[in-house]
Amino acid sequence: MPEETIKKSMDDLLALSGEGLKRKLPGALIQIREYGIGNLLREYPDFLAKLLAALRKADPAGLFNQLPGAADQLMDLLWAGVSFRAEQVKEMKALLERAERPMHINIESSDSPFRGHFIVKEGKMNGRSGLLHFKDEDFRFMGPTEVLMDLLTGDLPMGFSNLRLQTAGHSGWVSRIAPVVREIVKLLKGTQEPAGKIGSGI
Repeated sequence: MPEETIKKSMDDLLALSGEGLKRKLPGALIQIREYGIGNLLREYPDFLAKLLAALRKADPAGLFNQLPGAADQLMDLLWAGVSFRAEQVKEMKALLERAERPMHINIESSDSPFRGHFIVKEGKMNGRSGLLHFKDEDFRFMGPTEVLMDLLTGDLPMGFSNLRLQTAGHSGWVSRIAPVVREIVKLLKGTQEPAGKIGSGI
């Protein structure tokens, strides 16, 4: 698909709300997967942040509960995109290479199938839909779908201290995870500008 066509198609998707977004999202996720999330992000670096923001305004829990498989498809694209950009951005690469030990982080919505995980290991980051077994996780973020989306886009007031965001895991992990989450926000936004509110409550 030509670059101009995919960009217009995604712009049209982001302009939708409510029922329109619900109707178009499944096809759009397939289109993105076929085109390649890396190819899309080269042309549209902040697409994933904009998509999460659009979904955030459209009752994301209700949408995912009505669209079987959509939450998993989005999670897979989200982490594929983050992993792709993490390889390109020197600040993120340096942060991952400095990690003292591997990290296994779960993200679990309390009101929809929006669940996934990411792993930092040997200077790399990868993630996907589904949860790691609780015996394998180091830390877990839990909360309503909209709160988890706000966490990933840097729009969660008070950062990790927000009372709607629940966590499980030793408190010592917070200081290791917070810088990684800040960089994830930057990667999703396609910018290396300060990520703003994430972790401000730490």
